Amino acid sequence: MNMPEVVLVVVAHPDDMEFFAGGTVAKMVEEGVRVSELIVTNGERGTLELSSQDLIRARHVEAREAASLLGLRSVEFLDYPDGMLADYRINEIREKIMGAIRKTRPDTLITWDPFAPYETHPDHRITATAATEAASFANLPLYHPEQVNNQDDLVTIARTYYIAKHHIKPNHVEDITDQIDKKIQALLKHRTQMEFLLESTRRALRARGRPLELLEAIDPKNHDELVDRIVRMSSSKVGRRAGVTYAEEFRLSTMDGLGRYFEARGTQKV
Repeated sequence: MNMPEVVLVVVAHPDDMEFFAGGTVAKMVEEGVRVSELIVTNGERGTLELSSQDLIRARHVEAREAASLLGLRSVEFLDYPDGMLADYRINEIREKIMGAIRKTRPDTLITWDPFAPYETHPDHRITATAATEAASFANLPLYHPEQVNNQDDLVTIARTYYIAKHHIKPNHVEDITDQIDKKIQALLKHRTQMEFLLESTRRALRARGRPLELLEAIDPKNHDELVDRIVRMSSSKVGRRAGVTYAEEFRLSTMDGLGRYFEARGTQKV
């Protein structure tokens, strides 16, 4: 992989990064890349037992523990209400993400794909659109000029790694065989989310009339081994397509507009 120098990860919720790009981020950090994370919501609704305030506190702690394990430079929250991004102007969210881009000065972005099909979570869709637009316009001084003191405050994003539950035209697979353990360890830091997801899965399986022994195999409070197996299984499925043991998949975008013309010409004179 041609490693970037500075990366900003912009996701909707704590654990989004670890699920979809944790191995790649670990690999980047091992190569000396400076990685920061911006989480748009406070993650307050992913629970079946805690209060919102208790969950917010837990998710902040868990996100920072996972970020520390992966070696991130920083993790920040915009703290919008979980599940409610549609109540806010997308230009407001875009402005805050653009401010983070201009502050951290990344050459590379990792975020949700605004064009991915079958995405049911509104926070993912809105974060994807706001982050993509913020990255596109961060080099233009008349977008939020109050953020710009001089030309050095403008930022051009060279590449974007798009994550998705269901990709449209994925074109990049990252070998994370050496990072799979760290990906799983970081994901397990998000204990409240793992408990919530597994209990929700138990309830869904029960509603579908699945066998009792299948339900008993899921223990949300004692989940480390099961999460390990699930992550290895999904990562190995991607890896087999690339001829490696474990991998993560992205839609990688490197140029838009006129840039594609000049990139296609390579070193030819124009």
